[in-house]
This record gives sequence, structure tokens and C-alpha cells, in this order.
Amino acid sequence: MQYTFVIPLFIVLPLVALVAMSFFKNKEEDAIFWTTFVAITLHSLSALLVTSEWLVEGAEPFHYEALHLYDTATSHFSINFYFDFYTVAFGAVMCMITFMVALFSRYYMHREKGYKRFFSNLLLFFLGINVIIFSGNFETLFIGWEIIGITSFFLIAFYNDRYLPVKNSLKVVSNYRIADILLLLAIWAGHHAMGKSIDFYDLSAIAAATHSSHAPGLLIWFLPIALLIVASVKSAQFPFSSWLPRAMEGPTTSSAIFYGSLSVHMGVFLMIRTFPLWEENMIFRIFMALMGIVTTIVTTGIARVQSSAKTQIAYSSIAQIGLMFVWVALGWHWFATLHFMANAFLRTYQLLVSPSILSYLIHDQFFNFIQPQQNFTKGFLGKLKMSLYILSIREFLLDDIMYRFLWAPLKKVGNWISYIPPYVVYFGIIPLYFVGLYLVYHKDLLDASILGYLPYIYSCLGIVIAMRAFVQRQQPVKAWVMIFLNNLFTSLTIGLNEQFDFTQIHIFLSGIMISGIVGVAVLLHLKKSVPELTLNTFFGYQRIKPVHAFIFLIASLGLMGFPITPSFIGEDLILGHIHENQYGLTALIAISLIIDGLAVFRMYARIFLGPYKYSNHEVAFRSS
Repeated sequence: MQYTFVIPLFIVLPLVALVAMSFFKNKEEDAIFWTTFVAITLHSLSALLVTSEWLVEGAEPFHYEALHLYDTATSHFSINFYFDFYTVAFGAVMCMITFMVALFSRYYMHREKGYKRFFSNLLLFFLGINVIIFSGNFETLFIGWEIIGITSFFLIAFYNDRYLPVKNSLKVVSNYRIADILLLLAIWAGHHAMGKSIDFYDLSAIAAATHSSHAPGLLIWFLPIALLIVASVKSAQFPFSSWLPRAMEGPTTSSAIFYGSLSVHMGVFLMIRTFPLWEENMIFRIFMALMGIVTTIVTTGIARVQSSAKTQIAYSSIAQIGLMFVWVALGWHWFATLHFMANAFLRTYQLLVSPSILSYLIHDQFFNFIQPQQNFTKGFLGKLKMSLYILSIREFLLDDIMYRFLWAPLKKVGNWISYIPPYVVYFGIIPLYFVGLYLVYHKDLLDASILGYLPYIYSCLGIVIAMRAFVQRQQPVKAWVMIFLNNLFTSLTIGLNEQFDFTQIHIFLSGIMISGIVGVAVLLHLKKSVPELTLNTFFGYQRIKPVHAFIFLIASLGLMGFPITPSFIGEDLILGHIHENQYGLTALIAISLIIDGLAVFRMYARIFLGPYKYSNHEVAFRSS
């Protein structure tokens, strides 16, 4: 194609606008809006140019390699783009809805103290979703997946001087963290199954070669199941449906573009894009369709009894997305795409007009309410309806189920580990790290059978340290140091697992070291002016320490492997050195990374977000 060189502009334009945004003050609303408007407009015109040429030349999918970040004889990490019908369909909806929401937000967010912050997050989201839609391999898609995940956290907690938005943002990002790590493990499975990075243009050939692969089980079962869980979390499918209404704590405009139209449909896009990998697995397809049907039935009932307009729209959207999962499982991708387009525009419209409609309905109900005269509880059918009504009111106990089977066990283990004194970690576990580090370079000192157990032992020690950081309440500096130590133990675990070029570990640790040092420096400096600093509650120090909050946020993202430091590339590379049959070690590393991310988000939120400690305003601790 003649205009192939335009493809990187889809990523560069939002990035340039985001950088330009940093030069404006919050009160310069016109400059902020027009920067966003010009970036989206130029992006849309570029997309129209490329699409027109693509259609004229026969509409054949094409692959574009943009950037090689790391390339050796054994490892390959590159930024690739892929352009096909689904890129055009999802990209067109993305451009139109982002354009409309930006125009609406110019006036809706007028004189909001977070005006600049909102449009910066809008551009960051626009960047992330572009990366996902145009991604040509799993690594590129993962970058976009991470970006829209962190943007969700920022926008849900947009009113960060309140308790509930921050609390709900932590709930959502906890689910996202599980999905992110599972997507990383899906990349690991793909590497081992095919011996290389999986490019989307080559999926059909990869699927055809599945049964001749040296590790077919990874492609036949592990990879599809991991991708389905990732997609289910992002699209709020059963049993992960309860997080989406909690995400509506942000501004209505962000709810429209994120949780009504674009971000919440990315799970559907992921399953469409990866369909050739599991096309022949009929059991998996039946399970996926059943999950979509259950989601639709459950969330339809919940939506019909909600008293909040935004919550009703959220559950209605989840029900429609459940049907999209059914269409994808049946192989009706064109129908799922049309359904996505219709649902995205409808939910955007509903959310943008919901404040006006809600005002009208409240007025109408106040003056024209007629109490029902019929008793609906008589007979078996009436009692069944009432039971379903109560279950729907309780949202089918989805929150309770998730808490009981996912977060409660984690907290219980954390409470046990909290009894471990800090000096045991510092004077007991840390010396074991140096022993392991010595053995990495002198593996001949131990028998091979003993050496095979060391990665499991050190990964367990890393989890203990991560859990100790997660439950640390009194001393943030110690919690941060333990998170840093967990990353050291992760790299040591991989180093003990097999012999390879440690340059990849050094790439991983380079970002971790810088982020760890910067984070400690910020906390120590903050401790001087705020001696009472703990992690017992939300302190809201962003209000008085905005510079500290920003620097600590960057350090936190770096420590989690967000794509702003080399640790992001290193994280993907070193996971490739876990063998395809080491499912136990893979699970331990995944748990360690999940707890690590949760601990970092929790630290940042509790120190810098939430109601300011010395505020005199009342705080709501429970959502309606």
C-alpha cells in the first residue's frame, strides 16, 4: 500500500497531543480542547485515507512491522500493526464516539477542576485503544491493554477527593490486574507452543500447525481459556459482571466512552481477533456460548430492577455483550461486529443524556406516581418472580461470590503472613536471596534434582514477601521495599530455572531498580513533612503534595512493568524461560505479579487519593 507509512501516525498523534497537553494550565480550556480535537480529527482523516486506499486495492488484510525493540537469535519483541475489516469497523466506531464525547465534554466538564486531567486521560485512552485495534501481535496488544487499564483507574477515581470513587477504582483495577497477568501468560503459552511471537496475520497457519506443535496442549486449552478469562474480565462477563456499575463513579462522559461503548467491548474484539486459535475446539466454543447466555440472562434481570440510570445502562450493556460472545462462539463475527456498533452508539447516547432523562423521570414520578394495586406474591409463580426480583436486587450476589472465593482467601493468607515480624524478612529471607544469587552463577555446586526445586522455593519466598507488603499497614517505606524485593526474587527464580543470557533479566531489573529507588526517595521525603504517614486509610495527600503524587505514580507504574520502562520488555522476555510443562511455577509467578500490582495500587491510592485527612466534610463509605 502507498499509505502504509501513515499507520504509525494512529499511535503518534494521540501521543504528541498528550505531551502537548502538559504545557497547558487547567484554566486554559480552549487550548486543551482544541489540542484534543485536532489530534482526533487528524487521526480520523488519516484513517479515512488508509481505508479508502485499502478498499480500492481489494481490501486484503496487511501486516506492518513498525519497530523492533529487542531482537536476538532466541527472543523477539517488536511493535507490529495489522489492518483488516475488524480494524476498520472497530476503528471507525472508536473515532466517531471519541470525537462526540470530546465535543460533549468541552461543555460538560467546563470549569471542572480536573478539566485538563480529564482530557489528558481521554487522549491516553485514545492512544491505548488505537494500539489494541491496530495491534499486529500479542505484545503490541498487551501494551494497549495496559494503557486502557491504567486509564480506567484514573477516570473511575477522577473525583479523587471522595472515598467511593477511589475505593471502586481499586476494585476494578484488582480485576484488571488478574486479566493483565493472564494475558501475559497467554503470550508465554504462545511463545512455547510455536517457538516465536504470534502475529495475527499468521493465525490461520498457526492454527493449522497446532497438532504438529511440540506443545499442542498450550494452544488447544491453556491459551483459549486464558484469553476467555481476560476477555470476560474486560467485558464484565459472568461472574465478573459486578465491577462495571462500580466503574460508573467517574464523570458521565468517561462512563459513556469507557463502560458503555469502547473499552467494555474490547473483550469481544480480542475473541474475534484470536478466533483461528480455538476455532476447532468445539467444547471451548460451547462453553463460551453458555457463558454468554448466562451473562445475558443474569444481567438482564439485574438491569430491570436498578434504581440508578447509569447502573441500569451498565447491566443492559453487559447483557448485550453476552450475546456478542455467543455470536463470536458461533463464528458469526460480522454479526457480532454489527451488534457492537449498534450497542456502542446506543449506550453512548443513553449515558450522555442520562442526567437530563433522570431529572425528567424524577419530576414525572413525583407528580404522577400511581401505586400498584395488584399483589404479585400470590401462588408459586408469584413467589418465583419475587425470588428472582430479590436476587436481581442483590445482583445475584456476584460481589459476595467474588469476595468469598477470590479476595477473602487472599486476605486470610495475608493475615497469617502479617504475623511474620519484619526482621524475619530482612534477616531471614534476604540472606537466602544472596545464596540463590550465588547459585545462579555456580549451578554445578548442586545436584540437578535439588536444583530443580530451587525455582519453586524462591518463587514461594517471593509470594511471602509480596503478601507481607500487601498487608503492611504502618510503614509505607517497608511495604515499598518489600515490593521491590519481590521483583528481585522473581528475576532470581527465572535465573535459577535455566541457563540463558542474563541480559534479559538486566533489562527487567533496569526499570525495577530506577522505579524502586525513586519510590523510596519520594516516601522518605514525604515522611519528613508528614510523620503520621501510614497505610491504614486514605489520606488524600495529592491535594497538598501534587508533585510527590505524580513522581510516585510514575515509579509505581515502572515497578509494575507498565510500558514506560524497559522492565515491560524484560517481563515478557524472562517469562519465556519458564518451561511449557512448569504449570506450577507459572502459577506461582503469576500470583506473585498479581499481588505485587495490587500492593502498588493500594499504596498509591491510600497515600495520595481519597478524602484529605483534615477535611471537615462527611464521607460516604457505601455506594447506593
